[in-house]
Amino acid sequence: MNRASYGCVAAVIAAGLLCIAALDALAGSCALQSPAHRVSVLELYTSEGCNSCPPADRWFSTLAQQGVTSQNAVLLAFHVDYWNQLGWPDRFSQDRYSQRQREVASRASKGVVYTPQILLDGRDLRLNYSVEQLRSKLDVINREPGQARIDAQVSASADALRITAEVEVTPAARGPGIRSWVAAYENGLQTQVKAGENAGKLLQHDYVVRELAGPFPLGADGRAHLIQVIKLHSDWDARYMGIAVFVERANSGEVLEAAAVYPVCTS
Repeated sequence: MNRASYGCVAAVIAAGLLCIAALDALAGSCALQSPAHRVSVLELYTSEGCNSCPPADRWFSTLAQQGVTSQNAVLLAFHVDYWNQLGWPDRFSQDRYSQRQREVASRASKGVVYTPQILLDGRDLRLNYSVEQLRSKLDVINREPGQARIDAQVSASADALRITAEVEVTPAARGPGIRSWVAAYENGLQTQVKAGENAGKLLQHDYVVRELAGPFPLGADGRAHLIQVIKLHSDWDARYMGIAVFVERANSGEVLEAAAVYPVCTS
């Protein structure tokens, strides 16, 4: 989906967005609240240096058009850096995303790290890009009540996004190892690849995680107060940025609750 199209579907894919955003004039702040049901995180691990990744990237980008919104699952694409030495450095990659994948792989795929890899609720997901199978799995998750409450405020300045969030895990779900994260992601990105396995291809990306902040531990009372300022880099476009907040169990990757807002309200 190109950037011009995103404004037309913002009302569909934004969960908990309490301000009304026009295409050419967005308010300076938005409230972000989790729904009553449980929402998980769908993670894509990908790289511009991997020739089997573009089909996964394209599939990931079409999910909103096929009814998979942040009311069903929060989508996040993590670009890993271990392909960078093989001919093409992925400008969206970070070592910490590779580290996160290795942590995920230790419990989800017997330690095997590969791209593209898709995970839902911390589990390896091999759907052959079937939206029907994905929707079926999401329906099961979405029928559960949320195990945490997320109440956040996102505000924007010329050079930063500020996220203030209150997170509270339900008493029945509390336990050790629960942590929260804040992710800033961007849609409508593209790269003309000039070397490596994808040389000559124009690659398009959505839900690209630009920054992942955390983990933030919760207190013994199951609560956390988060304040995170994310600096906008010169190659980021705030008009196509989204913010996600999610709460997970470190030992299993199970997501207790997640919420996202797209686009963020900018001045």
